[in-house]
Amino acid sequence: MTITELGIITASNGLALTDGQLGKLSDYAGLLRAKNQVVNLISRKDEENILSKHLLHSLTLVLPKVTLAGIGQGSRVFDLGTGGGLPGIPLKIARPDLSLLLCDSILKKITAVSEMVRDLGLSTISAITDRAENLATRSEHKQRYDYVVTRAVAPLDELAQWSRGLLKPKGILLCLKGGDLRSEMEQAQRLKFITSVEEANLTLEGFDEFLQEEKKIVRVTMV
Repeated sequence: MTITELGIITASNGLALTDGQLGKLSDYAGLLRAKNQVVNLISRKDEENILSKHLLHSLTLVLPKVTLAGIGQGSRVFDLGTGGGLPGIPLKIARPDLSLLLCDSILKKITAVSEMVRDLGLSTISAITDRAENLATRSEHKQRYDYVVTRAVAPLDELAQWSRGLLKPKGILLCLKGGDLRSEMEQAQRLKFITSVEEANLTLEGFDEFLQEEKKIVRVTMV
């Protein structure tokens, strides 16, 4: 996939990116590839497919035509287990209105992410080394976020419990996962602070790879 092809796919699914935004995404892909030689941020086998497997995958969370996707204008977003800045950095580039905090428990990953954020010249986005459950007890983070976003970090019930203290009332956890999620969803639905758990196949116009790989999007709403 080329950056032009990525732009065509996002536009086909309701999000038209400017040349400047596509340029930033391309720059980020280059930085991610370079940092991955030093710090294990993504699988080495995915390096040649960063645009599709990582950037486009992350952007599905804000593509209007994707079922269950969508983040409100001007929202505060917490990226749980960001790794190499995913999905947070692509989301920030595509949606400058969002305010993001990228969180990971591994210092060397957050150091690399912070350097990429700086090199890309992004604002209202920062990175922190900690665990989500720890941050949820601190006044500056407790119930301060509209959304928590994550990519295949842990089972749904654990993600929900970690996110609960971070989210505002009726906050939303958006997860990118894969495979058969029936057992995970049943476990999550037993949690009393969850009002709904919805799952959908990740289907895009003009791109069927995610559907073939059984990629899913899950939207969990809290009380």
